[in-house]
Amino acid sequence: MQTQLAPQPQSPDAIHASQDVHQESHATGNVTVALLALASTMAACGGGGGGGTGEGAGVSPVGANEELLQSLGGLPGSGGNPPPLAATPASRKDAARFLTQATFGARSVAEIDELRSKGYERWLWEQFNQPTMSHLSYIAAQRTREQESRATEEMSYEAIWQQWLKGEDLLRARVSWALLQFFVISNIAPDIRPHAMSSYMDMLNKNAFGNFRQLLEDVTLHPAMGYYLNMLESEKEDPKQGTHPNENYAREVLQLFSIGLVKLNMDGSTQTNAQGQPIATYDEAVVKGFAQAFSGWSYGGLDNTKNNLFHDHDDNEEGLWIVPMKPWAAFHSPGAKTLLDGRVLPAGQSPQQDMKDALDTIFNHPNVPPFFCRQMIQRLVTSNPSGDYIRRVATVFANNGNGVRGDLRAVFSAILLDPEARGDNAATRPRFGKQREPVVRFASFLRALGAKSKNGINNIHYLDSADDALGQSPMLAPSVFNFYSPNYRPAGPAAQAGLVAPEFQITSETTVVGSLNFFSSLFSSMGYGWGDSRLELDASSLSALAGDPAALVSRIDLLFFCEQMSTATRDRMTRMVSSMSANNKQERVKAALLLTAMSADFVIQK
Repeated sequence: MQTQLAPQPQSPDAIHASQDVHQESHATGNVTVALLALASTMAACGGGGGGGTGEGAGVSPVGANEELLQSLGGLPGSGGNPPPLAATPASRKDAARFLTQATFGARSVAEIDELRSKGYERWLWEQFNQPTMSHLSYIAAQRTREQESRATEEMSYEAIWQQWLKGEDLLRARVSWALLQFFVISNIAPDIRPHAMSSYMDMLNKNAFGNFRQLLEDVTLHPAMGYYLNMLESEKEDPKQGTHPNENYAREVLQLFSIGLVKLNMDGSTQTNAQGQPIATYDEAVVKGFAQAFSGWSYGGLDNTKNNLFHDHDDNEEGLWIVPMKPWAAFHSPGAKTLLDGRVLPAGQSPQQDMKDALDTIFNHPNVPPFFCRQMIQRLVTSNPSGDYIRRVATVFANNGNGVRGDLRAVFSAILLDPEARGDNAATRPRFGKQREPVVRFASFLRALGAKSKNGINNIHYLDSADDALGQSPMLAPSVFNFYSPNYRPAGPAAQAGLVAPEFQITSETTVVGSLNFFSSLFSSMGYGWGDSRLELDASSLSALAGDPAALVSRIDLLFFCEQMSTATRDRMTRMVSSMSANNKQERVKAALLLTAMSADFVIQK
């Protein structure tokens, strides 16, 4: 099935040959008023687009990269012939579930029925070929509202929500959010420049359905990641000074971004030795070896023939944050380097060759398919996928059917089309499901209720507070370990059953009460924000049904519960709506929406 959806992507070798290598409170906050959005087709906008690890490789201007990709017919992973329309439509229930997994939620009954008529394969093909907005273009348009035309971090946050709420690249938006939680950068400090954050999002959007090897390279060489995890300006060891290359990125790219701490089978289970102990994937010598292999890289917008510029430059230059880093040979560790599974890079290689060899070694490690695929399944579908589910998707990662490893278009197709993800009986499966992340719940309400502002944009900025927001906000993870661990087990029945529940790591009494306040404010005011950027909710389609409590509850069941509302919730909501005056339809709708937000069978995605 995946091979039908996939184009004929280049193998990683061909790529390198061509390039040379819930929860909380008030719906208003202390945020800046925004003015005007710009959503333009993005090709290769932003950092990481060029790769550039080849000998003597420079960095092409962003505009040149855009023109090149547009001339090739779109973003990586696009193309291919459209599959036929579905011969047998999926059920409304499963179609609604599909949109909940693949997007930030259904926007209307019509959208659900359109998906049913097209079929999942055709919808996926359309999404793979859908253009996306440029986050850099958004902040370029917005900066004129500030004194001295200054770009701000708030503009970068707005751009993310613009894509989520207004973009038609529905799958790419959801996948890039999953990727941001895997390849984490965070402005929690806050000290990452707006251009760095927005170009990083452009890079994730660009690579979402391309090849994992290219994505890994673009993440590694992006100045936002270089700054966040200290690879930027990391230089060779100096025995006299007692210094050595920074090990931060080397450690995290192994532990968090690719293979993890222990060796895995293809089904995600842990490999053990004769004593029954997990087998480690690497040791400190390997971390040091990768740190040496990654040494000698600084901003791509500088002249790397001038050694003084490696450290001596103005970090406030915006152009430095939107192109991949480039190498300075004089600052690169010259010795041999120990990598994974006994591989040793010979002494005297260029920084470009060491970078290529190091990333190839990671990419080809057998842990990458199950390690990455399990977490993507967790982000989109279910917290506890079976070993068979992980194995099936990991097998597609290893070989998409055309001999290509790391084809993300095939991987995400496999995740969403797998038999374990599909079907009408999900609510009855005891180990199936996941908590909807707080921001996903918020986005689903905004989308389904047609949130719009007078000026077309938003002022959604800081939602990370556990006291007066959602306890989660894009680009504001508390650390490189994301908002939660993929292996988090809350104490109690879940742990006793051997289940993980990642999102429950940011769920507490404080956040539960906070989410009640947050959504109560959202629905009582039917909007979020203020001024011309205030998002107003449109519940007219629900109000039209409010005279008939059963009809209203059924519509809410479809849009927000995927027709999986429990009998108890349905009875409670119907009684509550019926007890209110039929003449006050809007209040009936508000009450039903608030009950939805607080219902376990909405909070838990099945």
